[in-house]
Amino acid sequence: MWKKIVVAAMAWYLPTLAVAVEPTPGTNAEQGSEHDLPPNSETAAQIKGLLDGELREWFILSHGYDSNASFIESGDDHITIDITGFVDDEAWETQEALSISLTINEGELISAVVLHPLGDSTSPPLYTSEGGDVEVTLTHYERASQRVHVAGKIQGVLALQIQLDEPPSQEETIEIDVAFDVEAQKIEF
Repeated sequence: MWKKIVVAAMAWYLPTLAVAVEPTPGTNAEQGSEHDLPPNSETAAQIKGLLDGELREWFILSHGYDSNASFIESGDDHITIDITGFVDDEAWETQEALSISLTINEGELISAVVLHPLGDSTSPPLYTSEGGDVEVTLTHYERASQRVHVAGKIQGVLALQIQLDEPPSQEETIEIDVAFDVEAQKIEF
C-alpha cells in the first residue's frame, strides 16, 4: 500500500516539477542579446541590464489593480508613469529596487528620474539620476485606454545622495545600462 502512495505522490510531483523548470518562451537565449526583454511574461524580468558592472533583473509586481507600474493623466495626452522593479519576483521589498518615473507629453519623453534605494525606503541613502549623468530613451510607447506599454533604455551614471537635504555626490557614483519593457495601468481617483 505504501508503495502505491509513494508512486502516486511521485507521479503527481514530477509533472509539476517538469513544468516549473521548462524554459520560458522568449528568453534571452532565444532573442540573442542579454539586454533584450521578453514581451509581457508573468515571470520574466521587465527591467534588465547592468548596474555597477553587475547583471541585474527587476520584476514588476501586481496584485489585481495594485501594480508597481502605473500612470496618471494630468491633461490632454500628458501622463506620468511610475515604475518600481523589485529584485524578488514575489516580494515587495524596497531595498535594491529600481524606480523609474517618466513624464510623457504627446508620446514624447520630456523628463525622467531614476532611483536605486539602498535601504528599506525610497528616502536617502540612494543612488539617483538627479545630480548624475543619465540618458533615458524610449524605444516604444503605446497607449490603449487604461494601459500604457512603454519600453526603452537607461544609460549613464547615478549619483549617491546620503541625506535628503544634501545634493547627490558627484564623487560616489554607479554606472547603469538597463533596458525596460513595461505595461503600466491607469490609476483612477
